[in-house]
Amino acid sequence: MTKLSRALGAAMLCLGLLLSGSVMASQDPAAPAKDSQKTSTINGKVSAVTDAALTIVDSAKAEHTVAVTSETKVTKSGKDATLADVKANDAVTVEARKGEDGTWTALKISVS
Repeated sequence: MTKLSRALGAAMLCLGLLLSGSVMASQDPAAPAKDSQKTSTINGKVSAVTDAALTIVDSAKAEHTVAVTSETKVTKSGKDATLADVKANDAVTVEARKGEDGTWTALKISVS
C-alpha cells in the first residue's frame, strides 16, 4: 500500500506541475498588468477646464494638466456629475494614470 500511495502522490504532483505550466504558457507575456501602470492622486484647485483636459494648481503652486476621456468618472459632492459641472477654482481630487508617453489621464475626478 505504501508503494501505491507514493506512486499516486508522485503522479498527482506531476499532473499538477504540468497543468500549472500550461496555464502559465497560455498567458500573454506582452499584455501589461493593470497594477503595473502608475497611478497618482493630485489635490488642488482647477485653473482651467476644457472638453479634453483639466489643469490643476496644487498647494505648492505646481500646475498639473491631465487628459480627460469618456472613461473618466466625475463626482461632485459625492454624486455623479459631468465634466461640464467642473468649474475654475473648484477644489478637486484627481486620480490619474501615467501613460507610456509620460502624459497623465484622469481616471476619477472628485469635486468637493
